Amino acid sequence: MSSVNLNANAPSGPIETTWSEHKKKIKLVAPANKRKHTVIVVGTGLAGGAAAASLGELGYNVLNFCIQDSPRRAHSVAAQGGINAAKNYQNDGDSVWRLFHDTVKGGDFRAREANVYRLAEVSNSIIDQCAAQGVPFGREYGGTLANRSFGGAQVSRTFYARGQTGQQLLLGAYSSLMRQVDAGTVKLFPRREMLDLVVIDGKARGIVCRNLVTGEVEKYAADAVILATGGYSTVFFLSTNAVNCNATAAWRCHKR
Repeated sequence: MSSVNLNANAPSGPIETTWSEHKKKIKLVAPANKRKHTVIVVGTGLAGGAAAASLGELGYNVLNFCIQDSPRRAHSVAAQGGINAAKNYQNDGDSVWRLFHDTVKGGDFRAREANVYRLAEVSNSIIDQCAAQGVPFGREYGGTLANRSFGGAQVSRTFYARGQTGQQLLLGAYSSLMRQVDAGTVKLFPRREMLDLVVIDGKARGIVCRNLVTGEVEKYAADAVILATGGYSTVFFLSTNAVNCNATAAWRCHKR
């Protein structure tokens, strides 16, 4: 059985500084020019809904595609245990590096390590964003956000909302998303099934999808595509070559 090497499209360099150094060098888009660019976001769960809402608030034109009839039916509601962040509220020695290490170890060392470290870096800001969106995290008697130990972590870093963390996080992202839909910066396309990714010169420039109501095949173009489908949605390939090609195209898109 031949091995498959996937390119994570992560910048080169030490893991601790990979993304921070990359952010210093990437080109920026002026605020006045953001409205000239269109971004496609496939998926309306925690990742897709938050990405579409954030990009819309930044001023981009966002096309957001959802396979369900409503973003609130995304499978993100299944996340019950909580969401981790290295805020070290319990003062038990937590850090970005410890969160990174526990995440990679918990994933049986199969994760793309540079990307996991970046996730650990922004974890604190993610909690702040969720709280600002109205997620009712559990709190201590003094009003501060509560933490509990969860999974194989050696510290208490899990933020939670009873046994409904995923649902509450999704409702927070959904609220922000619909605010941008109402503002006109995000256009929502429910009941669409993505069929293919349009790649031009190695860069994702659009998608082909099926309207599950009418059965029509539709095509949409954009300057960048974000796949937030939680495992490439319900699309499965029987051919090994097809799987490899799809994974390569998806990570090319991630690079954008």
